[in-house]
Amino acid sequence: MTKEQFNEICSWQNSTFRESTSISKIFHLQEETKELIEDLKNNNPDKRLEYADCFFLLFGSAYSDGMSYEDICNAIQEKFEINKKREWGKPNINGVVNHLK
Repeated sequence: MTKEQFNEICSWQNSTFRESTSISKIFHLQEETKELIEDLKNNNPDKRLEYADCFFLLFGSAYSDGMSYEDICNAIQEKFEINKKREWGKPNINGVVNHLK
């Protein structure tokens, strides 16, 4: 996502959904991830649009919480560097792999 896309999407969200908060966007994200899971299970060719909905909400929530495009990019890189140094366990029944503590 470019900085221009990020700013346009977040501005549109704020003007269209005036009552929305960073937390309400995360609750909405939970609903959208359920839809994405169903699309993945059913190999829906339009699943890419559910991915987009999830990104919109996640980035919109961060923006509503005061984060800029640069803040998000920096946080992503910082967390990636942390994750690269971690040790990772085995997948659970759902395929989820957590870092070892």
